[in-house]
Amino acid sequence: MTEPGYPTPRPPRLRPRWLYRLSYIWAGLGVAWLLISGRLITYFAAFRKPLQPPPDPTPLFSTGLLWLLFVGPLLVLAYDLGVQHTQARRLNTSIWRGLRESWRVAWERPRLEEMAADFAERPEDDVSAAVLQGITVAALPMAVFLGALPTLRTVRGVIWVGGAGVLFGIGAYCHRRAAAYLNEDPGGWSMFRQWSLLNPSLYEPAGRPFVRAQIVCMVVLLIWWLGGGALVMG
Repeated sequence: MTEPGYPTPRPPRLRPRWLYRLSYIWAGLGVAWLLISGRLITYFAAFRKPLQPPPDPTPLFSTGLLWLLFVGPLLVLAYDLGVQHTQARRLNTSIWRGLRESWRVAWERPRLEEMAADFAERPEDDVSAAVLQGITVAALPMAVFLGALPTLRTVRGVIWVGGAGVLFGIGAYCHRRAAAYLNEDPGGWSMFRQWSLLNPSLYEPAGRPFVRAQIVCMVVLLIWWLGGGALVMG
């Protein structure tokens, strides 16, 4: 039910149903062929040894192009639908939400009225979710860089990557908290959307401290990453 003072939510813009179905079938057949042929396994296996150049990079390049060809249409349709979802757009989960909603449109028959209300729902200031997101994001650089680059598994390397992870985590926490107070939402397809979201005037007063904290984290992260990298690599 629409709250007093708020306009009736408009249903999301949907593409023809057959287009969503076709994109899922095309992606499924393409990924299945890449798996059966062994090309996809070989492609991802090459990333386990990033410091060793592959004997022949041509198959890897062609596999990457085929992967984009098969999965690309589905991802475009999913993002086009996901950026219309207010909560997903503000939490930067448009692709994942779009995949879920495009599946519903393709294989189910959701009511447009229900979709309209769901897509118009704003994120809440969930402190627990923000903390969990911050911890998860903070752990990613350690897992990715230290797992893929053995040369960084030193005291200096761990401090460098770990410090960057902490800054990433704080930024993610602040972004999650600020998203609940966003008033003016930049367009989902805007090239400078992420920079626009760092404008405190777009938020309610309660969310502005978190935006300013994000800006500080970005500046410190740049200094930390470049300065720490020079120290570790040197």
